[in-house]
Amino acid sequence: MLNLTGLALTPGSQRSWWLREALAQEQGRPCPPLAADVKADVVVVGGGFSGLWTAYFLTERDPALGVVVLEQDICGGGPSGRNGGFASGWWDELHGLVTLYGPEAALSACRAISSSIAAIGDFCDAHSIDAWFKRKGYVYAITAAAHEQICEDMVELAREVGASEELRELSAAEVKARCTSPAFRGGAYMRDGASVQPARLVRGLRRVLLERGVVIHENTPVTRVDGTTAFTAGGSVKAAHAVLAVNAWGIRWPQLSRRLVAWSSYIVMTAPAPEQLEEIGWTGGELISDFRTSLRYFRTTPDGRIAFGGGGGRARRTVDAMFTSDTRAVDETAAGFRLMFPSFAEVPIEDAWGGPIDVSPTHLPTFGRLETGNVYYAAGYTGNGVAPTYLAGQVLADLITGADTDTVRLPMVNATPRSFPPEPFRSWGAAVVRRAMIAKETAEENGRTPGFLVSQLARTPRRMGYLLGPD
Repeated sequence: MLNLTGLALTPGSQRSWWLREALAQEQGRPCPPLAADVKADVVVVGGGFSGLWTAYFLTERDPALGVVVLEQDICGGGPSGRNGGFASGWWDELHGLVTLYGPEAALSACRAISSSIAAIGDFCDAHSIDAWFKRKGYVYAITAAAHEQICEDMVELAREVGASEELRELSAAEVKARCTSPAFRGGAYMRDGASVQPARLVRGLRRVLLERGVVIHENTPVTRVDGTTAFTAGGSVKAAHAVLAVNAWGIRWPQLSRRLVAWSSYIVMTAPAPEQLEEIGWTGGELISDFRTSLRYFRTTPDGRIAFGGGGGRARRTVDAMFTSDTRAVDETAAGFRLMFPSFAEVPIEDAWGGPIDVSPTHLPTFGRLETGNVYYAAGYTGNGVAPTYLAGQVLADLITGADTDTVRLPMVNATPRSFPPEPFRSWGAAVVRRAMIAKETAEENGRTPGFLVSQLARTPRRMGYLLGPD
């Protein structure tokens, strides 16, 4: 496949740029596959951010606990090593939070995420993890007239709940002072935003856990969890508590499948171009995204690259190769980058990768204990998991150890689940609606009026009571 620069890119043929870069920096201890039947206090299924933060906080709460982590690939091989590295606040999610839980509980949730962002930076400092943590805030850029009211309403709601300091409007000139693009009309600024190299963070977290005596088995797919016993091809882990930290793979777990839809998100990355970044004034390190439902998100790296992502991938019934090898999604992401940054026309796009994200009916994650047994879960990050997974680890550790803390009283803990329709209607519907959302927003961005059918399909989730897609 030739992208818009003429370079051949084969997404899925290798690990993400983040993970390759992180693995080149470390001499990590091996974590061989499980090859016996063992016992533990807690078994964690999934070696990404959710699972590893849970294991970390369990060791904080009770260092004597025996914790075993089972990861089907290597730690960071899934979404934790592929995402954009946005540790961002929830002030842009206020509408959904207030709708679900009310203003006071919404504020508590947002403050908890804000604390998590700062705590990730402190964790990196305390454990000498160079994860490129840089807290420079988040810019929301308006790229279509249809988004102007969305931006205004978002900022106004922050004022109404007493958090005006967290979100403020930016004029077109103020946006372009931070990053010049002919596509930007104006926007907003959220002070809760930090960029990280996500794979360096997850691999550093892995190192800390091994130093604390947590047992990690990589290349160990879990075939089923029966009660609180996890079974694999090479053995089993019988535990008092089990944690499902499986992200989009939750669509195949009976305990989680109706709570999630999986679709893909892709990132393209440029060659280093620090001079061009200086020319457009994007030297402050801010995170940036637009207001599309099929979000475009972009950030810089210390050596002057732009990583540019888009949520325009496919929805499917199983997590298969289409989640990592979708050349159409790469082309669409590259086209979005060229639209935003025409001054980078001569800068090559050197890499591209993608992967699945777990989408919840509310656009927000929930954490808690399943209805039966000592099985716990964190799911539904909908592409924004770097900061929430830190909080999820605290919540699950507190629930498992019986700690009476403010975190276990947050509104998204043990929240009543909302279900998607059963298969095959869930994945078919998600695929059709997703393409309609993209078509609607692409038309608006190009100054055209979306077709009637496309507009109606794009609004279907909201009309069904889900907090997804345009109103």
